[in-house]
Amino acid sequence: MSKIIKATNHIVEKVLRVVLYLRLSKEDLDKLTPEERSESIKNQEIMLRAYAEDNGWQIVGVYDDEDYSGSDRDRPNFNKMIKECEKGNVDVVLVKTQARFARDIELIDKYVHNKFKEWNVRFVTYIERI
Repeated sequence: MSKIIKATNHIVEKVLRVVLYLRLSKEDLDKLTPEERSESIKNQEIMLRAYAEDNGWQIVGVYDDEDYSGSDRDRPNFNKMIKECEKGNVDVVLVKTQARFARDIELIDKYVHNKFKEWNVRFVTYIERI
């Protein structure tokens, strides 16, 4: 679903701005150093980039919180992403699964069912097709 902007005698389709959110709570054995991104995080990004591109969405940010629990409310990049949504800089939040976004039902309810609607942000999961 895309937003339509009416111009003088034209209908112009607005390209949706999407952010990718990636998370992995356990350190991947493939990592050589703690600074290196895990294969799982890399694969999540490849998958979500392809999905966004297939839908014609413009990727305006990639946020990842590696080695953070989905119930942790203090994930630094999660909170940066939320601020961008609140500012109106994001149309779609794209994640692999809802569990990558959060495992805390109160947090899911707060954002997916309330704040995102208030901010006109669409929440999309790749696997569950939510």
